[in-house]
Amino acid sequence: MAESSSNQRAAAGIRSGRGFLLILGGIAGCALLLRLGVWAELGAMNGGHNSVYTPSVFTDLATYMKLGREIAAGEYSGPFYYQPFYYAVFLPVCYWLSGGSTGFVIFIQSLLGAGTSWFAGLAAARLFGRTAGMVAAGFVAISTPLLLYTPFHQNETLQAFNLTLLFYLSLRACECWTLRRWSAVGLVAGIAILTRGNIVLFLPGIVAAAAWSGLRRKVRLPRVAAGCALLLAAAYLVQMPFIIHNTCETGKLSGPSTAADAVLALGNSPEAPAGGRNPGLPAGPMEYPEAYSRMMALAGEGVSVPEQMFEMMCREPGAFFELQFRKLLLFWDYREIPNNVSLYGEGEASRILRWLLPGRSLVLLPFGLAGLVLAVVRAYRRREVKLWLLIYFVAIYWAATALFYILSRFRAPILPLVAVAAGGFAAWFLRRWRHAPEKRRQLLLYGGGVFIAMFWIVSSSYDFYRTRLESSLARWFRPDGVEVKFGGTPYRLDHGPMTFGGWEMVEMKPGLKLDKQFANFTAPGEVEWTVLTGKPGRIRYRVNGVLRTYQAEKPGFVKLRFPVTPRNGGFSIEIVGFTGEHWLFYDAQRDYGRSELGGAPLAGEWIMRLYETSGT
Repeated sequence: MAESSSNQRAAAGIRSGRGFLLILGGIAGCALLLRLGVWAELGAMNGGHNSVYTPSVFTDLATYMKLGREIAAGEYSGPFYYQPFYYAVFLPVCYWLSGGSTGFVIFIQSLLGAGTSWFAGLAAARLFGRTAGMVAAGFVAISTPLLLYTPFHQNETLQAFNLTLLFYLSLRACECWTLRRWSAVGLVAGIAILTRGNIVLFLPGIVAAAAWSGLRRKVRLPRVAAGCALLLAAAYLVQMPFIIHNTCETGKLSGPSTAADAVLALGNSPEAPAGGRNPGLPAGPMEYPEAYSRMMALAGEGVSVPEQMFEMMCREPGAFFELQFRKLLLFWDYREIPNNVSLYGEGEASRILRWLLPGRSLVLLPFGLAGLVLAVVRAYRRREVKLWLLIYFVAIYWAATALFYILSRFRAPILPLVAVAAGGFAAWFLRRWRHAPEKRRQLLLYGGGVFIAMFWIVSSSYDFYRTRLESSLARWFRPDGVEVKFGGTPYRLDHGPMTFGGWEMVEMKPGLKLDKQFANFTAPGEVEWTVLTGKPGRIRYRVNGVLRTYQAEKPGFVKLRFPVTPRNGGFSIEIVGFTGEHWLFYDAQRDYGRSELGGAPLAGEWIMRLYETSGT
């Protein structure tokens, strides 16, 4: 009853609040103008030859453009590899309506961004009041990640709109329980799943909310069951044409896309980093370690990546779950992890993005996390379905994204719902400050304390973990280092990935002596040694006293490979001489005590890997 009366008051307040709706419309209008402004700035880069209009053929942007135009022209063949809604429905429809105009696509995406601001404001107002609605809409309007992705051909803007609309429709269906409303929720859920497959994990929570809200409103059980069935049927009805197409193309039962193995393997191999690329870099490729290639090769032989992940979880549960924890923690880091576009690459060309500092994730995320803490407390006390739904949406998206790997563009679609929670916290704090002046000290203690804790999580927790704890945990969970025994010649390494790793450089100098041991190194093997060349030249070095030479032909990373016979579980390298400029690497985020420099222990592990030779 308390929930029902609260819902009625919120709904009545919004309906009677014409001024609020006008303000919300003004904020959405500003969101549209900001997106159009960012489009104008980024589209003007390099005389129009840029990632907005002519992206590199190696990026997803160009792939989506190409596939969208092929489907619009009726020339596409083969299975759908990526989740297909964006390039198989959204882009072709835009191209059909505009004669193939890229600008029309960007304009529609700008409208979707404004719509996202509008629906985030309405959702926040229904949960926390009008002030929350205005704050949430404002956060979405100025969010720099959401602004950045608007003028590019990728599905983040569409998916942010999908999830915000899905949440708003779910709220309305909980308040006014009808079969038609839950069918609409199912249709939007199906579109969101087709846009990014991890949204399928939203369905159990939405179905639970439909059943819970229906039973609390005294809806008859058969009707509740029918509503849940209609919701699921609508969600899968939207996907069915793509499921049928892929099943016919592959000759086996298949989902609407076939890319799941690749995405899972990239974020869950024994060598996987937590994120796709280091923050602060321009757009560019991610790290594809050898273990990833081996997992994909096994998948091609019929051993799916989920099966391989389960086997790894059973074999190394500590290491497996430590990697998942790292990804969960990195999800809330304030830095934007680039991929096809970068805030510190393309984004630098926009004065709006450079100057709109309140739109940075360092501002939104602490407010959002504090709002989620508040929502948990309220939901527990009031048993309110809608608050639990907000918590579920954000939490399951967090977990579903961490199941793969972390990129800024993967996080962006949930930011509007984080803004809803942020609006709730801001409204609660302001309301308590105004209406209970005698409790302001308590408010600052508890409310301010929660916000400061969340700010620390967003600004510092990941770096604290990686510099203070990761090395010790890696030594605990993998005392013998990383061992890859599947898919080819077994190999092992003591260092972590370069991305979000602790790789440090040591300048190569004549006479430099390195010592490296590996766990259980008792038979001859082959070592791969990673070196960075600045100026090409010849490197002369001794391995256990045997002279070897390597000619570095061009600048960049080079991998020196040489056979080695262990001495006391390791080997030594001495730099005899070289031409050019070269640097060595060690990983300061790993410390097994198995690396030395100049006879003294090294505060990390050399970037080397040991391959077992045949017969060992």
